[in-house]
Amino acid sequence: MSGNSNKNFVSVVLLSFPSQLQYDLWYDKYKTFYSSKAVEFLKSNGQVMQSATLVDDNNDIIRVSLIWLYKNKKAYEDCQKFHGQWAKIGGDFIGKASGYRGNEIWGFS
Repeated sequence: MSGNSNKNFVSVVLLSFPSQLQYDLWYDKYKTFYSSKAVEFLKSNGQVMQSATLVDDNNDIIRVSLIWLYKNKKAYEDCQKFHGQWAKIGGDFIGKASGYRGNEIWGFS
């Protein structure tokens, strides 16, 4: 798989919150953590895009889909220096996370 070093690398997480209060606690910290200075650092280290989407499920669980797109796996690894700091400030909410990451095999923009 050595040919994958120049392909976009994607990380996706689905967060589930049991209440609006827990979602609000997470979202306030999320917006603070990803300041304009943080975004500048991430872009300079190869992160191409990041999005947080409130999933429209029409049930009692609040879900958010998070997508991070990097130039390649090395950029992902370089940006983890920042993303790894999230645990220091983001840990006081109740939620469940599941995710995956890998090389993009098809897409357009």
